[in-house]
Amino acid sequence: MLFTTWAAPGHLFPMIPLAWAFQSAGHEVRFAGPPSCRDAVVQAGLTAVTVGDQQAIAALPRPPELAAWGRPARWPHGWSANLDLLDADQRAVIRALYLKQCALAGELLPDLVEFGRWWGPDLIVHDVLAQAGPVLGAVLGVPAVGHGWEIGSTLHTPTGDGHAAPLPEFERLFERWNVPVTPPRRWVDICPPALRPPDGRPVARLDMRCVPYNGSGEQPSWLPRAAGSRPRILVTAGVAGARYRDPSGPDVPGLTLASLAGTGSELVLAPAGPVDEEALPPGTRVARGVPFRMLLPTCDLVIHHGGAGTAVTSALLGVPQLVVPPSPICAEIGHGVAGAGAGVMLDRLDDAELLLKTATAMLAAPEPYRAAAARVAAGAEALPSPAEVVAELAEAGPTGAELSR
Repeated sequence: MLFTTWAAPGHLFPMIPLAWAFQSAGHEVRFAGPPSCRDAVVQAGLTAVTVGDQQAIAALPRPPELAAWGRPARWPHGWSANLDLLDADQRAVIRALYLKQCALAGELLPDLVEFGRWWGPDLIVHDVLAQAGPVLGAVLGVPAVGHGWEIGSTLHTPTGDGHAAPLPEFERLFERWNVPVTPPRRWVDICPPALRPPDGRPVARLDMRCVPYNGSGEQPSWLPRAAGSRPRILVTAGVAGARYRDPSGPDVPGLTLASLAGTGSELVLAPAGPVDEEALPPGTRVARGVPFRMLLPTCDLVIHHGGAGTAVTSALLGVPQLVVPPSPICAEIGHGVAGAGAGVMLDRLDDAELLLKTATAMLAAPEPYRAAAARVAAGAEALPSPAEVVAELAEAGPTGAELSR
């Protein structure tokens, strides 16, 4: 079973439980990605296959339309599953994203095809934006299955100006390798049903229970809390938050910590990169290398950017969420959280007074958010486990005939 992605950890981590399940069932598993993914794959206990040249990938042109992707915006709720909800300017941003992914796929495919022809996988599992996956499946003559990674994953192949036809640049990837355009047979969807937007069109969905994986780590001595201790608030911008942050915009984590300093709560910052600890409010803990599946159950509230991993893990563990999204996709994830009742999404990134007021109210009355999160978790628990999905995919055989039903 050959898994492939283009980015770690955000796109890689959601796929790890299925890869583990295949490996535990006795199947041979390889995980292919660019050099930037190698260490995360190995640390997850899987076998990494490095494809592509990191310098060439970094040198790929960035379409100017993508500047809007890193700015706060509220696009129509549900757009990630139904691109026809977008206006022309918004659609141009998504098209630019797809063009970038197709260019990246072109860089990865030569190495992927060379390895695939040598190793001979029976199945390709690729993240939804890894456009090399379905092309590789067509070249090798084996089924490809897309793997969702967020709330509202776009579970379809790249399209042009709507849902009507594939993006020409995507079709040209197949033409370059002299194979017919072949979409993924199924789309593995790990998003709990209560957090999903309505489908824009029929999806060949293969539901799977989300098993949060946030990397490996170590339990810190301060993690357990005594009964009756003051509230603990986790603040994080995650990897996506750092990527989408507008350099000319506000420092949302810093603003958040400053506004909460006088609440008497224990503040925990989970940074994605370097941080000036001397500039943090006194007593702020910095949590590095502590997986969220360990950290979140000890928290009373999490304030985050709208990253999919943080949002889904928090909901499944029953932690109320305050989402402050810096980009359209993070806002879409925030819509899912708020729509399910598991948290609140703010419209302003720089309003410290509103943030403090909302966080204080949520700490004072967390029950509705916890009850909603419990409903989200119950819906997720009802989905097939990764082991059950492995059984279904393996039963389809190398031709993947059963996957088309």
